[in-house]
Amino acid sequence: MLFLISILLLLIAGITIYFIVDTKKTQTVENPPYVPEFQDEQLQKKMLREAQICTESVMTTFDKMLDYSAESIRILDQVINELYKKKNLSQGSLDRLIVTFGAYFGQTFLNNQSGMWFQHPNFNLPTIFSPKALFEFSPFEIIKQKFQYIEKFDLYIAYQDLVRQYIKKLNEIRS
Repeated sequence: MLFLISILLLLIAGITIYFIVDTKKTQTVENPPYVPEFQDEQLQKKMLREAQICTESVMTTFDKMLDYSAESIRILDQVINELYKKKNLSQGSLDRLIVTFGAYFGQTFLNNQSGMWFQHPNFNLPTIFSPKALFEFSPFEIIKQKFQYIEKFDLYIAYQDLVRQYIKKLNEIRS
């Protein structure tokens, strides 16, 4: 009888330890602090329109075509370099360019990977969120960095790095 009670206590202790460890494992999984519950169609259309404004402006001003491919991010990088060298931009113009170029950068990621635009409650500008990979980033912050470090920051490298991070997160969730 004592033997059965000992085995029962060991079994209960083992189950308790298992659930404690399992709970801690699920608590350490990194999730974005805010996950949108729905896709805001108006925001999707607004950001797509901003990206289209970017493609039209680049075509008319620089005679270069942006086609939402990863390679077109190189062209966007060149356009920003040319634009920055030619003009002394006011803060208002710079802010407008960050929105337009950021929308194109983000839409390119969405067209080639997956995700959606969403308005994070803690940020003024929307971010990109991929529910499949629990991955989010701000394309506008990337464009800000480009303008801040104009000669040293390469948008294509930043884009490729984002894609690698996204694929890594996607693979982590799948396995």
